[in-house]
Amino acid sequence: MNVTGLPVSVPLQVKDLMPGISNQQASASTQGAPNLNEVADELQAQGSSAANSTGEHSGDGSMRVKRGFKVRGFPRGMTSVSLNSPKIPTIGLEGKFVPTSSLGPRVPVGPRNSKAISDFREIAFKTQHPGSSLSGPAKPVVAQPKTFGDVAANLIAADRLVKAGVFKTDTSLKTVTRDAFVNASINGLVSTPLSVGTYAGSVWSGESIKGSFTASTPLLPPAHLPAPSKLPNGVAAAGSTGSQDASMVSLRLENAEIKYLYAANTIQTLAEGGEAAALGKSPNWPTETDARLDTLEKLYGAAEKNLEAVPAQNDFVFRPYKAEATPGTQDAAGRLDALDKRNEAINKGIGRLVAIRELETQRKE
Repeated sequence: MNVTGLPVSVPLQVKDLMPGISNQQASASTQGAPNLNEVADELQAQGSSAANSTGEHSGDGSMRVKRGFKVRGFPRGMTSVSLNSPKIPTIGLEGKFVPTSSLGPRVPVGPRNSKAISDFREIAFKTQHPGSSLSGPAKPVVAQPKTFGDVAANLIAADRLVKAGVFKTDTSLKTVTRDAFVNASINGLVSTPLSVGTYAGSVWSGESIKGSFTASTPLLPPAHLPAPSKLPNGVAAAGSTGSQDASMVSLRLENAEIKYLYAANTIQTLAEGGEAAALGKSPNWPTETDARLDTLEKLYGAAEKNLEAVPAQNDFVFRPYKAEATPGTQDAAGRLDALDKRNEAINKGIGRLVAIRELETQRKE
């Protein structure tokens, strides 16, 4: 520590710096521990030695001497230190934020629905949200539909995927499915002048909805009945077993027919799109209970075959519901129970097919 303010001597051992310096001089230098100034003076005094001198002959024959000494320096790679900041890789373009991952669930994207289906979507939304305006993305596909609202969402999604080219409509399948529906039963289904979307909206907003279903009405209630709030006054909710009176059977039949129409038109949408001619009830549709049940049972056979064909074209397999009871041995209530189960299987098949195809489409984007 320098207390007096005088320079402090720093010991420095110099070993064989110059060939001209003898071992004795080096030893003396070490013993004396001169300071840095003394070492420099001594080196300057020895500057005339051959080891530290280089000569150049001048024109007159004399030699000019360059004096100095060479001290070993740092390796060339360490002679300078970079003061530049390390480069940090950037994401996206300069001045723009590009997220590398999405947060939260993805909403359906892609082409919009056809005009008719868009109108149906708005009608269905307004019945569920009176006074509200339609905004935001469409309701996602429901793989396990439970209500009429879920069925409507899947019909809308089916049309959206057709518009996106996921389901092809340029094949003969659309003709095969339509012919199967129309020819399944005499006085059964016919091609209407309305598109699928327009027809679905008219059924949804018509008088029949007030007595048969709402968007929240279960497709398969525990009692296999329309929503309790929609039952006529004085009609109690009965179980699925046992006999039911004529008014109860009539309500269930109306409900079953509407559910079938939505299922059939959704299948046809998958094959042809929402702008295709809708399938509706024939003007000569039967009115008696047994005849109506017979017609529905035949039509469900056509729907199940069609839903086997459409998924097969898209590498899917549909398994219809198999009734346990022998046909003709059940009363009206039992036959309606079986129709409800067949409808449930069809809607689940549609929901699964559309949900997986939509998910695959989102992953490709």
